[in-house]
Amino acid sequence: MKSFLLSTVAAMAITTTLHADELSDLKAQLKALNARLEALEANDKKQNDQTQTLTDELINVQNATSFSTVDPTKTEAGLGIAASKVYYSKNPLSIGGYGELFYSSQPEKNDPDGNTLGGNTSEAYRFVPYIGYKFSDTIILNSEIEFEHGGQEIALEQLYIDFLLDPQFNLRLGQQVVPMGLVNLNHEPVMYNTVRRPDVETYLIPSTWHENGLTAYGSLGDFQYAAGAVVALDMGLATHDGAPSARGINWIRDGRRGGSETNSATSNIAGVARLDYIGINGLLIGAGAYAGQAGPTNKVGGEKGSIVMTDLHAQYQIDGFKVKGLYTQTQLTHADSYEGNAIAGFDFTGIPVPEEAHGGYVNLEYNVLPLFVQTANRLPLFFQYENYDIASRISDGTSYGTTESFTYGLNYFPHEQVVLKGEYKLRNNRNSLNNHNSEGIYSFGLGFIF
Repeated sequence: MKSFLLSTVAAMAITTTLHADELSDLKAQLKALNARLEALEANDKKQNDQTQTLTDELINVQNATSFSTVDPTKTEAGLGIAASKVYYSKNPLSIGGYGELFYSSQPEKNDPDGNTLGGNTSEAYRFVPYIGYKFSDTIILNSEIEFEHGGQEIALEQLYIDFLLDPQFNLRLGQQVVPMGLVNLNHEPVMYNTVRRPDVETYLIPSTWHENGLTAYGSLGDFQYAAGAVVALDMGLATHDGAPSARGINWIRDGRRGGSETNSATSNIAGVARLDYIGINGLLIGAGAYAGQAGPTNKVGGEKGSIVMTDLHAQYQIDGFKVKGLYTQTQLTHADSYEGNAIAGFDFTGIPVPEEAHGGYVNLEYNVLPLFVQTANRLPLFFQYENYDIASRISDGTSYGTTESFTYGLNYFPHEQVVLKGEYKLRNNRNSLNNHNSEGIYSFGLGFIF
């Protein structure tokens, strides 16, 4: 009996010992399993975070390559902000553009004698899409299609291919903006503060002035240059219909071919060159020159003339202050060879033709909004003075007379790509067509780029 009891106690002790060991092993296994589960959960969270990060990055890349926004700090070869968009786009296809609408107490049209017609002007003036395509990083197509006067006029203003060979030397082939003046290259409405372009860069430098041609451009240290050959202004085209062009304000402007069909009998090639100094931050100062034959004559036996146009331009900006100015002059030789013909029952033969024009302007602006509130929006006040003579010498020995204007206005930029404009212009017409009259013109405008 005693032996039985001792055996039983020993068995129970052994059993108890075995249960304790198994329990300890089970606890160890559970602890290891829990640690493994925690590691798996941490790894799963890490993988989820990585997946979300990759998804976000993919969406950003897709958005960046699907469309490009305008970067106001980037321009290419002197072009406007929106026109430069294709050069910095991550997508081969780029779509941009600009538009402007205005209301003005100044009529849009003049009669044949240069007198303004009655009535105010309200107009969806321009809508201009840019369509660009990058064949590669060095071969780039750019185009500009203009819908003007509410869509009544449609024109192809630019269609060229750039060959980006080197920062110092690139080639542009096709229909392109002629590199003269300030506004002609930068004709987007957020880049000048008046409601409509300055008269000097409308009639003397006929913005937007675009022709078929080949130009080279690039940067050489602190200088930028452009030089090449374009289809020339055609004075035969400008003065063939007599009085409106020959005597009026459009004798230079109406000579533009604008990429339209030409042939060797009527077209000529002109040379154009431009040089700008940009070595000081905020400063641009330079000059442009254009020279070429003036096209076939209107007068039988008349001698073909030539046109020479030059301009000096400068611009300086620091903080909210900007000042810019331009002076230009144009000369036409053998102007009497372009006197009008008898056309459509009207005899314009012998009507004198302008042979010289000159003029300039200065524009100052200051952004006053930071004086009152800290904001990214802008409110520049501006003043512009213009003085020009569209025909300072005419083939009959007379002159047109000077026009002088004082423009006061403001711009409001609720966004850097959108501008609201308002101005008042006092214009004194001391010329033969307007009988030395004065006119006050108020205008309001809306402009945008995208």
